[in-house]
Amino acid sequence: MDVGNGYVKGVIRNEASEMVDEVDLPSAVVATPRQSPKVPLKDSEADAVMDDTDLDFYNRLDCTLTTSLIADSDRRIFGRTALHVRGSKFTEFEVHDGHGSKVDQNLSKILVLGVFAAKALRDHVREHGRLPDHELRVRVRAGLALPINEYVTRRHTYAAEFTGSPGTADPAVHLVTIKNFSTPVSVRLEFIDVQVIAEGASAQYAIADKGEPLAQALLADLRSREPHVLPDITAADLVAVENTIGVDVGEGTVNFPVFTNGRFNPEAATTLDMGYGTVLANALDRLDEVNLRFTSRKQLADFLQSTPSALQRGRHQRAEDLVAPDVKYLVEAIGSTFDEVLAASGESTEAVYVYGGGSGPIKDLLYSALLGIAGDVPVLYLDASYSRHLNREGLYIAARAVAQAAAKSGADIPA
Repeated sequence: MDVGNGYVKGVIRNEASEMVDEVDLPSAVVATPRQSPKVPLKDSEADAVMDDTDLDFYNRLDCTLTTSLIADSDRRIFGRTALHVRGSKFTEFEVHDGHGSKVDQNLSKILVLGVFAAKALRDHVREHGRLPDHELRVRVRAGLALPINEYVTRRHTYAAEFTGSPGTADPAVHLVTIKNFSTPVSVRLEFIDVQVIAEGASAQYAIADKGEPLAQALLADLRSREPHVLPDITAADLVAVENTIGVDVGEGTVNFPVFTNGRFNPEAATTLDMGYGTVLANALDRLDEVNLRFTSRKQLADFLQSTPSALQRGRHQRAEDLVAPDVKYLVEAIGSTFDEVLAASGESTEAVYVYGGGSGPIKDLLYSALLGIAGDVPVLYLDASYSRHLNREGLYIAARAVAQAAAKSGADIPA
């Protein structure tokens, strides 16, 4: 599960039923002390709600959490629903300069616990056709990511918050009570393994895993813009590359994972503590001055990402125009950091990959800036529509590998 500053992207597989869900929701919740919805869904509607992909249960999850990770027991509403409801407190990740560690922001834990609980309930209802009449108990193996600078210093602490302290008799247990329906449902989560990987590095693992088909598509895209670049290079040549730099543009950070001789090189890698969300946050006041009212950065991001209706086109274009001036400052900052990383990596760098959900809106400016800095090193700019999922894919690969190893050794039953 890639808990980004902008969106949560996940792939979750139920080992027992083999049901696989892909998760995509804004990284936002609304908290309220009111302990039940004003109009809960009928229990009899559970099967239809869970089976309807348009309703997307993850983006309307309504729950409370009882865990040592969260101090209060407020009810929380998740995802896109949170962008359009009234509540006591709207929470999104901080993306301004000097924002705190993701490890220290409760939102990351709330989103992880809520999404896994939603998956457990959704699978039960799809299998049995009704809500459970008992508490669901779920064992979880997870792959989670942190920005590179936080990964270096906090990865073990972050994993232990979910699993509990190593060597203790009792693992940490987290209780999520889902309140969407007339009858609340409790889901007890026990994390038996958490693999923490650096953001951007997990995306590079996914790129390597996708092999020649993706490499061929990247070369075709590159040659459509610059026919003279890499004329004799094949997809197999690109897959064999072991010395790379990634530019992973997110909403609150830009990560620069460096791979040397095929291995992640944390000494050369780094994180820029700003991203596309910083641009959006800076534009909110200007938008308000022209009567374009957005209550949060996340609401603005969701509006810009959506395809406007005929009645929204004018407002959508005005919003894009008012956001654009701040993009050049972000591109300058990315270019400066990239220049430093490239210099530290020396002449061994064979290719640069650009990806992430924030890379799409700034592509025109960023691509040309990186080309100017990279010189003879090819810059492969992945389409943001799929590259925003690459960290998710890499994390799933890591979690799956550990699960398969445990199953082969007989050390543990599937979770």
